[in-house]
Amino acid sequence: MAETRRMHYVPKVYLEKFAKQRGDEYYICALEKQTGNTFNPNTKNICHERDLYLLEGSTENERQLIEKLYHELFEDGYNDIHKILVDDMRDSITIEERYNIISFVVSMFYRNNVWNTGYNKLMDETLAKAYHLSKANEKDSFLFGEQEVSIAGKSLEELQKENRNKDRQMIALNGVQKIFELTRLRVINDVVTIVKTEDLIVTSDNPVSFRGENVNIRPIPIDPNNTLSLPIDDCHLLQLRPWGDKLDNNLTMLGRMSEFSIVSGIVAETNNQSQYKQAERFLLGTEDGIRGFQYDPTGELFKKKMQIKFASRMPKS
Repeated sequence: MAETRRMHYVPKVYLEKFAKQRGDEYYICALEKQTGNTFNPNTKNICHERDLYLLEGSTENERQLIEKLYHELFEDGYNDIHKILVDDMRDSITIEERYNIISFVVSMFYRNNVWNTGYNKLMDETLAKAYHLSKANEKDSFLFGEQEVSIAGKSLEELQKENRNKDRQMIALNGVQKIFELTRLRVINDVVTIVKTEDLIVTSDNPVSFRGENVNIRPIPIDPNNTLSLPIDDCHLLQLRPWGDKLDNNLTMLGRMSEFSIVSGIVAETNNQSQYKQAERFLLGTEDGIRGFQYDPTGELFKKKMQIKFASRMPKS
């Protein structure tokens, strides 16, 4: 069997909860941000990158260590997690189930390719400045930290590609470390909560949203006091809320909220607009969810939609 080279940063098993099944295959609806076009890719063919978690090593097991870790620790048990979370009769979870739920959300946060993209963009810009300055001063190298980088006979694009390849393994290993670090911090105090809506919610290629307790301060990603939100299908939003100390540390409780009418619309719209803004390339969801989405940076479209919804529920005189 061929070694895995196409590595998903949003796992297929997660995307399948928004997709249509045809035989053994799953097809999701995607909105491409850059073009505004919608299409229906197989979940195998979206949210992946070649060799994203590939490590150096002489054996397949060594090279595929992170890829296998993500499968075994987070993906293989996701269907069981999802069944628990959408079961309206479940109002409590075991300590093991709680750990699995929290670690899955955190893994979705830190394994995502958006971190690679942001890091590579910063490094590309830094290298470009150093490269052009060296060329202007007719030098064949420059110091990058404590390392001397030769640019003799190299284009800027070649230099940037070399650096991305060099740093890829470091970023992959750092992501795993951050997952375990943040999970250990969050299991202390998180309350696992499911919000159910009657309005359709969507996800993206960067699906975990985070917000701090103080809305006036920009949150730090590793802060365990952030609320993390992850859509898990078109009507359920999973949230990790740092409220355990306010609930007598009843950490086996599974919080449930079913939202209706205006409140449901607000929850869904807040999620959907946030997913669009944080998406790197694709907004993802069901056919109805994606086709019903409109980017609304001012909130005016949503306000009109809610006014119509409210008016339709008012008793007629």
